[in-house]
Amino acid sequence: MTASVPPPHDPPPSDPVAVPPRPKKQRRPIRPWQWMLLGAAIPVILLLALVLILPLVMNALMGGGPGSGPGEAEYRVERVTLAQGVTLPGTIEPTQRLDLSFASPGEVTLVAVNVGDNVTPGTVLATIDDTDLRAAVTDARAETDAAWKDYQDARRSGQSAAISAMRSAHAVKAQALKDAEQALEKAKLTSTIDGVVAAVNVQRGQLAGEPGASPGQDPGAADVVVISRAFQVKASVGGAERTRLAKGMEAVVTSSSAKEPLRGTVTALGVVAEATAEEGKPSAASFPLVVTLEGQPTDVFAGSPATIEVLADAGAEPALAIPVEALMMRDSETKGMVLVRRGTEPTPTDVTLGSESNGMIEVTAGLNEGDVVVFFPMTGGPGGAVGPGVVAAQPSEEPKR
Repeated sequence: MTASVPPPHDPPPSDPVAVPPRPKKQRRPIRPWQWMLLGAAIPVILLLALVLILPLVMNALMGGGPGSGPGEAEYRVERVTLAQGVTLPGTIEPTQRLDLSFASPGEVTLVAVNVGDNVTPGTVLATIDDTDLRAAVTDARAETDAAWKDYQDARRSGQSAAISAMRSAHAVKAQALKDAEQALEKAKLTSTIDGVVAAVNVQRGQLAGEPGASPGQDPGAADVVVISRAFQVKASVGGAERTRLAKGMEAVVTSSSAKEPLRGTVTALGVVAEATAEEGKPSAASFPLVVTLEGQPTDVFAGSPATIEVLADAGAEPALAIPVEALMMRDSETKGMVLVRRGTEPTPTDVTLGSESNGMIEVTAGLNEGDVVVFFPMTGGPGGAVGPGVVAAQPSEEPKR
């Protein structure tokens, strides 16, 4: 038998060569100037998007299609005479107000008036027990008389030092007597004006100056308040309207409690601005204004809201003006933006604003007479007309076949 020969063994495979891993590519950090460029580009992109997309969106909302549609209106800027009335909200207040309180402690012995009572100068409103105050006056007068006698004795002695000392002592006693007499006089509250009792915060038997004379009484409230029968209306006027007003101008005031409009006169107009701010709006300057009503109206009440219409100078010259709703943006009382048609596309244009009246607002800079302002009014009248000088833009007609 032939012996089997085992198959030869294959040589062991050689070790593969190790391949090093590829290094990861690192990102380059964004440089500061790239961040600045990106930050400057974002507002520009947003503004362009607003200008390009807003007309399409407004046309779609107003029922139009691409391009001009029924929702778009145009206004050709021209000089107009704005209504001269300046309308302001205000608050009715009395022209005079007395807040009277007892200056010395004591038990209230008399309350002679009630809220709503008419009073005249000299009317006694309330009194406190003045026994101690009268005794203080008597003692002060006796001490003053004694000091005067000492002063006369010093004069007869001819000694200058004694004369000077007694003169000073008498002056001190005389001032003490004057203070005691004034305290006694203030033991009764007396009206000094012709008016109406607005509040009574004391009652008989109460210790003067003690809080809680009536439920909910403010501890710092006056014991008796008297207001005049004459009234005024206080308001604030913005800087744009301030230049159109002056003391002595006539005004008409309306109030929900008054049966008919009340006439008055501007009696005070501030010259120092006061900063006012509303939530979500930048602060603006305002000036205090007071209109004094004629006569003594009986159907108005202190603290009630009112509307003032000041009849400003009727000799104002015509000025460039546009509808208020034509403002695409309004940054403040005097700054805004409109869309002006220059060529075929509306162009955002910054404008400076002036006085406002009856839906129109003056433009003092940024527009020229004859410019066409494009906007999207919320309401329209018959035939596409939306206001004086404002006509809804119509789409161009298709050519007939």
